Amino acid sequence: MVRRLGRLALAGLGVLVGLPVLYLLVALAGALPLSPGRPVAGPATVTIFVVSNGAHVDILVPMRHPVMDWGDWLLPEHYPEGNPFMAAYAGFGWGDRDFYLNTPRWTDLTPVAAARALFASRGSLVHVTLWYGTPLPGGGVRSLRLDPAAYGLLVEGLKAGFETGDAGRPRLIPGYRYGPADAFYEGRGRYSLILTCNEWAARRLRAAGVAIGWWTPLPFGLLWSL
Repeated sequence: MVRRLGRLALAGLGVLVGLPVLYLLVALAGALPLSPGRPVAGPATVTIFVVSNGAHVDILVPMRHPVMDWGDWLLPEHYPEGNPFMAAYAGFGWGDRDFYLNTPRWTDLTPVAAARALFASRGSLVHVTLWYGTPLPGGGVRSLRLDPAAYGLLVEGLKAGFETGDAGRPRLIPGYRYGPADAFYEGRGRYSLILTCNEWAARRLRAAGVAIGWWTPLPFGLLWSL
C-alpha cells in the first residue's frame, strides 16, 4: 500500500511538473508565424506599438486618426486626473476582471487569484491607459506600421473587446484605476489558459493582417513575432 501511494504521489508530481513544461513548449511553437500576414493595401502610414511589462502586453494606437478618434469613446470624465484630448496614444489591454481589479501590484498576487483567473474566470475587462508621449522601441516595446485598411480592422477588433451600453459606448467600471491616466471598462469574453491577455492582443493583430505566431499566450512569444 505504501509503495502504491508512493507511485501515485510520484505520478501526480510528474503531471504537475509536466503540464507547465508542455504548455511552455506549445507556446514556444505557437510563436512561429505560419503566414506572411495580410498584403499591404496602401501606404503604411499608421504607427502602433505593442508594449510588454514582462507578463502582459498592451496595444497602443493613435488617440486621433481619420479612421478612429478614440476621444469619442474615452470620455474626459472617465479620467478625472487625466486628459484624453492631450494624449498621443491610447493603450488597450484585456484580462480577467477580478484579477485586474484586485491585483493592482504584483505583491497582491496570490495563488488563489491566479488559479481563479486561469480556470474559473467570472468575466473580463478592458484596461485603457493614456500615453502622452511616444514610447521608444526596444526591450519590451515593438513598433509597427499599418496601412489605413489594416488599422481599421485593428480598431474594430479593439472595440469588439468592450461591453457597450445602450448608447453604444463602453461601460466604465467606476472607482478603479491604477494611476491618473487609466480607466477600466467592462469587457467581453472570458480569460483562460487558452485565451490569455497576450493571446487576446495577438488575435487583434492577426485580424489586422500582422504576421504573428499562431498562438502566443505569453508575452515573449508575441514580441518574438514582431
